[in-house]
Amino acid sequence: MKKINIILFALGLIVLSSSCSDDFGDMNTKSDAVTNIEPRYFLNAMQQEVFANYQRNVNLYPDLYSQYWANTVSGFESGRYEYVDGWIGNQWQEFYTRNLQRSLAMDNMVGDDSNYTNAIAIKNIWMVYCWSRMTDTYGDIPYFGAGTGEAVPYTSQQEIYTDLFAKLDAAVNAITDGEEQYEYNEGYDLIYEGELSKWRKFGNSLRLRLAMRISNADPAKAEAEAKAAVNGPDGLMASNNDVAKVPMWSQGWYDYLHQMAWNWGNVRMSQTMSDYLYTQSKAGEDPRTPIWFTYNVEGNATSKEDFGADRYYGLRNGKNLINPDEVDNAATINLEGGYIDFVGDGSMDAMYCPVMFYSEVLFLQAEAAMRGWIPGDANSLYMAGVQASMDYVGVDADAASTYIDGLPTLSGANEASLKQLMVQKWVANFPNGVEAWADFRRTDYPDILLPEGGVSSSASVAADTWVKRIRYSSNAHQMDQASMPESLNSVEKDRMDIRVWWDTADTKTKTSGVMSSNF
Repeated sequence: MKKINIILFALGLIVLSSSCSDDFGDMNTKSDAVTNIEPRYFLNAMQQEVFANYQRNVNLYPDLYSQYWANTVSGFESGRYEYVDGWIGNQWQEFYTRNLQRSLAMDNMVGDDSNYTNAIAIKNIWMVYCWSRMTDTYGDIPYFGAGTGEAVPYTSQQEIYTDLFAKLDAAVNAITDGEEQYEYNEGYDLIYEGELSKWRKFGNSLRLRLAMRISNADPAKAEAEAKAAVNGPDGLMASNNDVAKVPMWSQGWYDYLHQMAWNWGNVRMSQTMSDYLYTQSKAGEDPRTPIWFTYNVEGNATSKEDFGADRYYGLRNGKNLINPDEVDNAATINLEGGYIDFVGDGSMDAMYCPVMFYSEVLFLQAEAAMRGWIPGDANSLYMAGVQASMDYVGVDADAASTYIDGLPTLSGANEASLKQLMVQKWVANFPNGVEAWADFRRTDYPDILLPEGGVSSSASVAADTWVKRIRYSSNAHQMDQASMPESLNSVEKDRMDIRVWWDTADTKTKTSGVMSSNF
């Protein structure tokens, strides 16, 4: 299957070359130049975009902002909130000139042929995920009419979310079990092999994620969408077999965490991550820790015992000058620990990039139940989320039980309980830095340290505060500044400490470690 993927990825790039460019203006190139390409080719390439420029688009930004990882390279100042257009600017251009064009091309090619109902519905569910990542990164973005050949005004994030909910509802309910439907089979659907029930569950679960994202910005809409998600056809993810993740392949180039953390040594475990792995349960060390992390001694993986350490230590985020000895004494990713999403059968073919864990869906339900929006016991769902993560990672049953028994229980709908829930969700979502950063901005949990070296003097983030969004790409400012929101339509005004729509509270308002804004 993986060899096929290489061919498909290359073919996807070739057939889309007419709409792929480094120029922002080409995001509006008409997509109807591509004809007679099977939908499976498009979906396969669209799914692989989660790896696109991973270091520049994810590892140097959300991975550091979520504080799963800390930067080890002096001069890489994104951890101190600098914007580098040659890095994160790729995400903007790659989405509009690749994934959006593929989506529109598929729509134009299929037209109203009812034999492709499922193919389009699955593609639309995936595009909702892609759109949500874009708007959660930037806020207001070109949305309605984007990619069709004309410059369009930026759409507000609130309007985008309303449309994303509608798209998910339509797509999940459109999927049919009819025999005449085109199928994403033979390994082309990298996530679910075309299994319709799993796509429905993912669509509903994604709807629940987005519902909880707007819990503070529009509670009434959030509650309605949460209920709709839970009651959607086939329901939510029901086990670790439903996890949404995109596999890599060992024969081709891919840009992922093993490169960043091991081969290049550009990141180490964050001190924040390390601290939470040792302070949450009466049992002490989180049993996922030695499966996720190791020490690097002259290119060899070394346990904390062999390293002579009493625990796995992390590196403080946002250092200005980085001491090599501190880097050497910080843990890194464990490629030999047996965690299926890093190593699995012992080859890089078993590495995956997570999109949504089953444990996340349980934590989402726990929060929705805590708010009284859906049936269920919040504490039971919270504990089940931790258990699902332990099972997925491969923790020994007794060790998992001991750790979970030592966790605090949730006690009502209050900030302290939400903080406890969100900390465990943050841990379980590792290494999905994109989602962890979004959760931190929404709830302001867990407690994330400010850059040790202070906010960079080149950053558009005020001192002693956190980065809240990514500014628009330089190409966007150069080519289409007139379409931007007036409050952001210059590089000077397009600041990275401006909150997106669903991020409603200032983290600096915390009192005794908790907010007063989530309930």
